[in-house]
Amino acid sequence: MTPRRLTVAALAAVTLSACSGPAPVSAPAPVSAPPPAPSAAAHHHGQSAGPAPSGAPGGTIVVHAADPLRDTLTRLVPKFEEAFPGARVSVEYGAGLEHAQHILHGMPVDVFVSADEAATGMVTAAHDRGTPVVVARNPIVIALPRTGERVAAVGDLAQARVALCAEATPCGSGSRAALEAAAVVVRQPTVEPDAASALAQVSSGAADAALVYRTDVVTAGGGLRAVDFTAATSRADQYTAIRPTTGVNRVGADAFVSFLSSALARHVFADAGLSPA
Repeated sequence: MTPRRLTVAALAAVTLSACSGPAPVSAPAPVSAPPPAPSAAAHHHGQSAGPAPSGAPGGTIVVHAADPLRDTLTRLVPKFEEAFPGARVSVEYGAGLEHAQHILHGMPVDVFVSADEAATGMVTAAHDRGTPVVVARNPIVIALPRTGERVAAVGDLAQARVALCAEATPCGSGSRAALEAAAVVVRQPTVEPDAASALAQVSSGAADAALVYRTDVVTAGGGLRAVDFTAATSRADQYTAIRPTTGVNRVGADAFVSFLSSALARHVFADAGLSPA
């Protein structure tokens, strides 16, 4: 039997929760046919082999996600589970390449979400049962003090005191690629080991600006502001959701990926500094 996709009513309930607060959604009445028997792999891993007989998502949905998504998914997963009381989402966080290797070796993962282009490419090429979905983007931005006019646009960085992340870090390599794309040369930048240290230079007044991810500025609190520039937004890291063929709960995976593109999810992503897909 081919599992049915997420119902229109269920999607409406998820979107409604963004406005009126979460409320459990009753699943449609079960059909007369009995539920499919769990597969051997599902029994071995303690997961449901599929949805409830009604076609609504159910059982455990195994998600492997990038570490930077921890805060946003911690907010989103309970909303999904409230909308679909028969489903439970189990999330494991870590590096994209590690997750990709696990999937390539057959680990039963229903949804893989990462901004690591190499990792998502590996899984998509070998174990993708559908079209990958970009759910959010994280661009490099110019971090500035709340007050001050020394830097107004990316071109001003050439004459400013700029803090950059170390080149070996994603923040550092992304910033340098964005500057190159913008044809801007920063003279004698201060190089810091990570984004937090680069932002500290701006907060203390030791630097006029820093180049970091927008999510880094949000995490730092309200003392700084972020300025976008085209060369960076066009190269933003893309968080892509993939449904690996190794997954057991396919209806649950489809429902969760659809949920990550919902209005509620976009609102939560935006709170973290992520741009909508």
